[in-house]
Amino acid sequence: MCRNQDGFSYPLTLTIILAALFLLTIQLDQFISEKRIVNQTETVIMQEYYLLCSFKKTEKMLSENIDPDKSGIFSFKNGSVSYEISPVAPSLIQITFKTKIGSDKEISGYAYYDTDLQKMIKWIEKN
Repeated sequence: MCRNQDGFSYPLTLTIILAALFLLTIQLDQFISEKRIVNQTETVIMQEYYLLCSFKKTEKMLSENIDPDKSGIFSFKNGSVSYEISPVAPSLIQITFKTKIGSDKEISGYAYYDTDLQKMIKWIEKN
């Protein structure tokens, strides 16, 4: 019986195992890439949300005629947004926002508040 096998089982088994490992490696690489993209997307959405909340809080402070500080920080669960208020014209105020979450890069945003209309008239997000 040993003389008739001619080495068929070992190469076939080795080929099947190598093919399975190759497919497993491809799937693992795809999973890791997707997980990284999901984490980055989650962070970007969180930064945009924090920036929007800060816009709204600042607009509310200014519309209620609360004299806000020239600069300050809004703290959130996973990060913070710092702001700086500077007048541009007699009825126009520029507010600069900087969003920081963990060790990710900082996002900047600018908003313009019209004191006559009592609302934000323009905002720009810079990445």
